Amino acid sequence: MIVCSCNVLADKKIASAARVLTLEHPGRPVTPGRLFLLLGVRPQCGACSANLRRIVADAGIAFTCPEPLASAAEGAGGMSLVDLDAPFDGQRNVP
Repeated sequence: MIVCSCNVLADKKIASAARVLTLEHPGRPVTPGRLFLLLGVRPQCGACSANLRRIVADAGIAFTCPEPLASAAEGAGGMSLVDLDAPFDGQRNVP
């Protein structure tokens, strides 16, 4: 079933990506940003966020999303909303 129509992501692909993330960093919660980064896409409209949460939770994996994202990022390292909207080059830039 397609969950993210903007990026044409199926539920099985999302669940698989969540499992990969938990294997790479056990104990670290899965976030929408980490999922999209691993899958090489960008979130667009956000309509899939509730389904992302359900799919990951149904797989028994911890899922979290800090709220609100923009204000949390602005407080850390002086990021602005312009920085958050920077183009995504498709590369996996995980430290």
